[in-house]
Amino acid sequence: MGDRFLAAIARDPAAWPARRGAIHHRAATLFGFASLIDRDGLLLIAEPPKHATLDPARGSIIGTLFAAGASSPVTALPEASQALVTDTEAAHLVQDYWGRYVAILAGPASGSVHVLRAPLGELPCYYTVGPDTVIIASDISLLTSLGGARPSVNWDALARQLMVGDLRQTETCLTGITELQGGERLTVGPAGVSTARLWSPWTFAARRIDDRGEAIQRVRDSVRTCVAARASTFDHLVLKLSGGLDSSIVAAALAHSGRAFSCLTLTTDNPSGDERRYARLVADALSSPLSEVTRDVAHIDVMRSAAAHLPRPTSRSFLQESERAGRALAPSHGSTAIFDGGGGDNVFCALQSVAPAADCLLTDAPDARFWRLTREIARLAGVSGWTVAHRAMRRAWLRGPGFRWSVDRRLLSQDACAAMTKAAEHVWLTPPPGALPGKAAHVAMLAAGQSYVEALDPEAMIPMVAPLLAQPVVETCLGVPSWLWFEDGRNRVIARTAFAADLPDAVVWRRSKGSPGSFMAEIYETNRSALKALLLEGALAAHGLLDRAALERELDDPRPVCGTRYIRIMQLADAEAWARSWQA
Repeated sequence: MGDRFLAAIARDPAAWPARRGAIHHRAATLFGFASLIDRDGLLLIAEPPKHATLDPARGSIIGTLFAAGASSPVTALPEASQALVTDTEAAHLVQDYWGRYVAILAGPASGSVHVLRAPLGELPCYYTVGPDTVIIASDISLLTSLGGARPSVNWDALARQLMVGDLRQTETCLTGITELQGGERLTVGPAGVSTARLWSPWTFAARRIDDRGEAIQRVRDSVRTCVAARASTFDHLVLKLSGGLDSSIVAAALAHSGRAFSCLTLTTDNPSGDERRYARLVADALSSPLSEVTRDVAHIDVMRSAAAHLPRPTSRSFLQESERAGRALAPSHGSTAIFDGGGGDNVFCALQSVAPAADCLLTDAPDARFWRLTREIARLAGVSGWTVAHRAMRRAWLRGPGFRWSVDRRLLSQDACAAMTKAAEHVWLTPPPGALPGKAAHVAMLAAGQSYVEALDPEAMIPMVAPLLAQPVVETCLGVPSWLWFEDGRNRVIARTAFAADLPDAVVWRRSKGSPGSFMAEIYETNRSALKALLLEGALAAHGLLDRAALERELDDPRPVCGTRYIRIMQLADAEAWARSWQA
């Protein structure tokens, strides 16, 4: 997307001239990058930016920036806003702007350099801290080719990642590489290297929108504005339309914006993965062309990791087919981006727990609202209302509000499990005083949603965009109380109602949900022998991460797949393919 960058910040003035010269020369020779900032102690090189958003004397903003409420990008910040960005050491950006950006600010008064990654940061930002220089970059290939990093697999970190799944922490699975998280600011200066968090979901969870009608209106407005804003930077785009609620909402918002787009839906031979009926209803209602592609297991290579150049095994092999189909279709339509509804369940609070009912108890006595909600959750979960009520009371009165992140130790060795010395940690998982358990669960879902955007490839020629994970949409949805998302045995009801007038009833109010599970099972069965060799003779086994005996029993089981064990084996295979890519 033209947003690759590398910044070098001096820690040792004596070593700076040689370090700066080497990086500058390689950047020009190998990549043709321009110097956006080149001054004593700071070098910023990047692909030529579309807009000079900041005065270079103050710093630079890499990526795309939007003002709050605007549906087109900022091309230049007003002088007053630039002064506020400098004076607040980047905090003003988090408060009044959003987007896909990394800001690098030089503070002449303090002698410090500040680096801010956008909240829910879609543009990656990794860094290494050396004795004489801090190197910050959008991707690992720039850290290695220009910054001199020589990363290798951190096997303990990889074991921890396999246990916490979608939870993203500053630690990566490569030695010496740290990730600057969304909403976090890195400061390099005379006092050393430090980080501070400038954005927290809990700020917006505290701003409750109790009126149902207001919640519906604000969710609709924020989704429409953010989808239009993200689409405004592309001439034409492809939307991966699954037929589910979230991608259909993106389709409705795109149609409302007037932006040209085409739809792509992927299907399987198994009815559980065939959503064409719903995709056709949406495409017809919005007068958008629809292409239908049947997933083909022959196109899946379990030995290849799509995350080979990323610092974690974030990509799944079954997604190879949807990515291939999207990138094959885009050029024929003149599309320069691929949109999807990724993260919608997380943003629209698709909880399947009693926590929202517990929230009702903690804000009021067991009133009519509580008993109505217990019936709705019971209907969704297929249990009795009394069961939900009893569990909600236990959740409200016998436990704290914090969310307990599930740790998956299946098929890992005892030594690997020992790498998880304490509970899964993330700054968002620690709720402030007075927080409610349902909102803590919603925040945890958003922490998991970060894994979706952080798996995106900054080097991709045709970028993937998940507009529902935009900062203003997330902030709005955080303000909606957990109990308002449930009605008539359905979740995400505020989002459903917000777009009910734009989409067919059969899509908006459907209770079923398609799944790629049958395709994943087909990949597993087709590649069972290859998976056995890959895992039992691979790097994870050699480094003691796997319970080889248990894994071999699973792989030798002749019965048709059932449950979720095969999905776990596919996750381990993805990690193995990723690890091998870094050993090559």
